[in-house]
Amino acid sequence: MGTSRPRDGWATASDWAHHRSLITALYRDQNKTLKDTMRIMEEKYNFFATVRMYKARFQQWEIEKKIKAEDAVEIFRQQTARTNAGKPSVVYIRGRKISPDRLQRYRYRAAAMVLEQILVVENGANTSRTIMAPESSHIVCRTPSPTPEGSPILSTQLSDPTDLKVPHDCMSILKGYIAGSIEAGAWRVSTTAPVPDAFTWAHYLATSQGLIAHNRTKEGFDLLNLCLEQYKSHLQNPDPFFWLATYKAALLLGSKNTQLGDMFMRYAAELTSIVLPPFHPFNHVWSRIKLTGLQGLQQYAAMLFESYLSTWKEQAGLLPNDQTSLVQMAFVFIQLQCSGMISQAFGREALSAMMAALSDSIYGQFLLQEAKFRMACLYLEEEKLADADTTIGQILAWINSIQGPDRDEFNHLRCKCLWILFEIKDRDGNVEEATQIGRSLVNACYSTYGPTHLQTIDAISALQSFYTRNNNDGAAQEAAMWFDQCWGDFSAIAQTNHGFPHTIEQPWLHRCIELEEDQRLIQQVIDLMEQST
Repeated sequence: MGTSRPRDGWATASDWAHHRSLITALYRDQNKTLKDTMRIMEEKYNFFATVRMYKARFQQWEIEKKIKAEDAVEIFRQQTARTNAGKPSVVYIRGRKISPDRLQRYRYRAAAMVLEQILVVENGANTSRTIMAPESSHIVCRTPSPTPEGSPILSTQLSDPTDLKVPHDCMSILKGYIAGSIEAGAWRVSTTAPVPDAFTWAHYLATSQGLIAHNRTKEGFDLLNLCLEQYKSHLQNPDPFFWLATYKAALLLGSKNTQLGDMFMRYAAELTSIVLPPFHPFNHVWSRIKLTGLQGLQQYAAMLFESYLSTWKEQAGLLPNDQTSLVQMAFVFIQLQCSGMISQAFGREALSAMMAALSDSIYGQFLLQEAKFRMACLYLEEEKLADADTTIGQILAWINSIQGPDRDEFNHLRCKCLWILFEIKDRDGNVEEATQIGRSLVNACYSTYGPTHLQTIDAISALQSFYTRNNNDGAAQEAAMWFDQCWGDFSAIAQTNHGFPHTIEQPWLHRCIELEEDQRLIQQVIDLMEQST
């Protein structure tokens, strides 16, 4: 029952006192605005007051909807000091508990000046004050109270197995991270020199595994070390795909070598704890993933990938304004859909919208060919050499049918097709044809990418390995000399640049299937794209 409405239409002092707790609860609800609070009070409780009246009462009651900058800095200072002392923390402002998720959202929405002050106190400055705030302070940061024995909350927590809690916690943390980063404008186009993006970093990592497979172990691990060195700068200024690239890297390395996968996970987690403050979302995610290790990472992959992309869709949409970014996004979805990393319904909806946006562009057909290329890779992996040969022939026929300047734009796809043909003929024991195609592959990479590009270096490495296996010592020695020259130039540029010699703007550049893919899923993608083009 609401109170009777006063004669002059506005709430009296007794009305305010009577409804204080209700108004406070409504206003403090993060999903409700002041207008929502006023509407509910009017409709359900016959309580009428102006905006000015509400604000005056909130000031009198010391109720604040937002966390003040000085309060946030003090909270993070106290939390850091307590963490360094090995103490867990729960935060209260004027007796109101502040959730960790809300604090992390604040961090990513904070102005640059405020964020700088937070980082200063988290990195150790000004933390020499007492761990606990003075008793008169309205900010309290203390150890959480133990839950009484037999409490239903405690029982629920204890009965939740790790394999359910970990992905749920990680999804919650990453959702908050995405929302906060987008609202703070953290992923706007910057005029400063870019750090290596996720596509570049992932491409170098995949190529390191290719070099190792071609018995260029030293160079492969040199490239892997370069990737690990670059991870730090990537971690300090991540792009939207950074976490997905990190996740894929662990899965890729783990699928090739369990020890490599575990090593990368430890490295990424430890580096994150050093580079980023203890309350950063990435640290929270790693603390949970480490509970289950690489096996858990593999088990939760599909759940976390789709959760991440679903949140991205809700916050920013999945259809970039420019065509290049749209094609890149579509390719990422093709890859994830073919490997079962997202559900069929989610992937189909997203790809259908992307293909519709590209309906008047040749890039819609290009993406269809890329999906077919994934099928060819799978056929090769399964030793279905005739099927792989037929599929590659269809893709090359499409490339050759293109007239005009657009034809050169797909030279990278031609190079990838030559890669597969080279491997088909090699596995089929047709040395003469494999030799001819292998040389054509190296020449195509050389003219398309240049002598110091990873694609060219990797192709020369593969050709040398082929010559060695077939006892063509003269050709193998010649290829080795060519490789050493290109690798030396590549390394010199990397040293001068203190990082990657070139960026990779195309996520589709690498030829191999990075994650395990399924023929049925690939065919579903092909069918969808054929219907859309």
